Amino acid sequence: METVFSGLLETLIRRKAHLAIAILTLSVSLWSCGKGSNSGNASSDSPADSSLYSSEDNVYHADNDIAMTLKSIADALHQGEQLDSIDYNYDGILTDGTGRPIYTDIQGAPGLWSIKVDSPESVSIRNLYLGDLLPEALENYITQSLGLDETHIVDAADFKKEDSEKTLAYQFDGGYLVFETRTALTPAGQEGPLMTIIATSGASPSLHQAH
Repeated sequence: METVFSGLLETLIRRKAHLAIAILTLSVSLWSCGKGSNSGNASSDSPADSSLYSSEDNVYHADNDIAMTLKSIADALHQGEQLDSIDYNYDGILTDGTGRPIYTDIQGAPGLWSIKVDSPESVSIRNLYLGDLLPEALENYITQSLGLDETHIVDAADFKKEDSEKTLAYQFDGGYLVFETRTALTPAGQEGPLMTIIATSGASPSLHQAH
């Protein structure tokens, strides 16, 4: 009888020990999961991640590439098509080959441009505000994109306007690409370049009108 009782007592003690171990293991598992979840939240709110997000968020990217726009216009002129304002007129941001604004205005915002169909044979593109625009760099980017070099430069006398400080004209198959630059001042005395880029078949009298 005593032997049976001892066996039952031993079995009960083992079961309690197993139950205690199971409870302890479950508690550790829950604590570990909770810690891992909290660590994930802390990581997503860390200063490094927030800084990276803000930095990327402040970078402006767009697809309105100025060279691609001029390629489309030049191709239309080459094909003898008439340019339509519905297809090309645009006021907004134009970008370079990396999708970034071509210039930043004096307020620190992406620089705005105006694309205007002046006639069925001529389109003008000009920056609306002063800023850190680099006319020569832009000219190089556009001419290289269109496959134009020094051999395509022609006499710009027929295209020069009175208020233009510098006029450079290139000939392509179907028309001309003209770059006009002048310096302007803000009321506060800040100086910057205003640039007009004209793509024309050469038959448009509006080419010689002030924009």
